[in-house]
Amino acid sequence: MTITHRAERKEFAESLTEVPSFPAVAIKVLQIISNERGQLRELSDLITSDPAISSAILRMANSALFGIRTEVCSILQATHMLGQERVKGLVVTIAMKAYLNGALEIPTLRACWRHSLACAISSEEFAKVGLMEADVAYTAGLMHDVGRLALVAGYRKQYADFLAAAEIQPCDALQRERELFGVDHCQVGSLLMSRWKLPKMIIEVASQHHDVPAAGETKMITTVRRGCKMADALGFYAIRPLRPRSYEEILAQFPDRERARLPRESSDFIHHIAGKINAIECA
Repeated sequence: MTITHRAERKEFAESLTEVPSFPAVAIKVLQIISNERGQLRELSDLITSDPAISSAILRMANSALFGIRTEVCSILQATHMLGQERVKGLVVTIAMKAYLNGALEIPTLRACWRHSLACAISSEEFAKVGLMEADVAYTAGLMHDVGRLALVAGYRKQYADFLAAAEIQPCDALQRERELFGVDHCQVGSLLMSRWKLPKMIIEVASQHHDVPAAGETKMITTVRRGCKMADALGFYAIRPLRPRSYEEILAQFPDRERARLPRESSDFIHHIAGKINAIECA
């Protein structure tokens, strides 16, 4: 790392003095490498160590979100039935909601939370049609704006005022964040997740989802970027985009085989996303 980059990272770190810590259990869950022997028990034991998260997981597992007919009575059972990556995604969902705390009572800040959920759900659907790991895409989509959620948690009033002003006068969100906070949410996400020692794939998604598509980038970055734009296109935006894309424009980016497996009408996709968000918020 060059001296300039070290100085930049120090400046970023100093600008985040008001950002609270993310729930430790959620960070540890994201650090676990799935599909290795012994990890199923490790994951369930870790979740069980946090009563609030484990009880919320059981509520979600038994809710209409999954429609499981058998009652789920333990975290280990939930992990067996839903899979490790899906359970990890639920832990992060619950942790993010708790992390934002009272911020969700403010409509403009609640929009940031719902944008992250809409991106996660869209990314999951795009991964399914692209024969990727859908549960991993959900988690990556959910975490793509963790830097923004950290700014919301740390600078609640300032960020709410920024969003309210941007609704009246649209702006370049990243540039305006740098002017107000000394750092933008992509930089915050990359810095925080590097500190937390999270998988490289998730860090790249958080730092690059607003970048212009580049040759050689991972399919996960492409998928979550499309998920982010789709959330905006369908009205689940955190900040109104300067150059919004339509549902049809985003679908046109997919190969014919994948596009044919996605809803033809935007209203169907909106209904799907809204239904899942409602189920998550009510669980």
